[in-house]
Amino acid sequence: MPSKDAPPTHPPVRYLELLSRAVEHADAHLADRLDTDTLARRAAMSPHHFQRMFRAYFGTTVAGYVTWRRLQRACELLGQGELPVIEVALAVGYESAQALAKAMRRELDTTPTAVRAGTQPHWQRLFDRRSPLSIPPATGAHPMLQPQLIEIPTLTFLAATGRGMSNGDMTRAAQQGFGELMPAVQAAGLQQRMGSCIAVMPDDPEGPDDQNARMWCATVFDYDLATRSGQCTKPDIPLTGTLQWHELPGGRFAVFRHVGPYEDLHTTWQRVYHDWLPATGYALRDTPPFEHYVDDPDSTPAEQLRTDIYLPLK
Repeated sequence: MPSKDAPPTHPPVRYLELLSRAVEHADAHLADRLDTDTLARRAAMSPHHFQRMFRAYFGTTVAGYVTWRRLQRACELLGQGELPVIEVALAVGYESAQALAKAMRRELDTTPTAVRAGTQPHWQRLFDRRSPLSIPPATGAHPMLQPQLIEIPTLTFLAATGRGMSNGDMTRAAQQGFGELMPAVQAAGLQQRMGSCIAVMPDDPEGPDDQNARMWCATVFDYDLATRSGQCTKPDIPLTGTLQWHELPGGRFAVFRHVGPYEDLHTTWQRVYHDWLPATGYALRDTPPFEHYVDDPDSTPAEQLRTDIYLPLK
């Protein structure tokens, strides 16, 4: 097994500089389309990782940051009292005065008229709606993460799709996805061939209560990630409901061990992107990261559950 201290195989990536490029572009182009793909390209990063790193470092989602900067600039222009509301809206990326007013009511509990009259917007409301949960610092009781660096083959996996996040937690999506997957595997008589249970998040949530965030709840047949033994197979099984076969490219991964309830997994994810990755400068592959559930939650106490987070490296 490669050493956990093995150096990166590419020159160190200065992630904070790359994120700054994206932020500078957003600030200078508020009237333009500013989706995740656009800003990820500006940062020369994969969208799979850009959103997670942006949220971990800036404390809000990409969409949350863009909304904040647009509304902040709109409030500045409204306070100056020189431009009609429609021109203010167009200048910060809203298609109409009505769209700007709707966003201000939803995010700041105010209106263009009130801001022009001098009312202070409720900025904290926007951050409360958009920001992820706080994470512990990587000091004291939370030392720097020490992953294993390993190579794994391409994974072929059968997945059911769950949706929805609540307060930063995807338990509901996991229950939905695995609730569909497991009965299908059992009905096909394949439970003894389940080598590993994993979850892949093809989307990054737009906030802690994103009801559309997807989770692929999956099993790998005849291959054990924990021991890296066996060979992935693709047995016959009816593809009903949301069941689909997917393939995850193999290669080099940093593997982080989380011990504890699944509800706390987001804290380890945040520390990976906020603390470990900028400090080490490893280059990431354009492949989704994933979770491997080492233990059976039906027979293991929540505080002892082991989950491995796989981060793809170049």
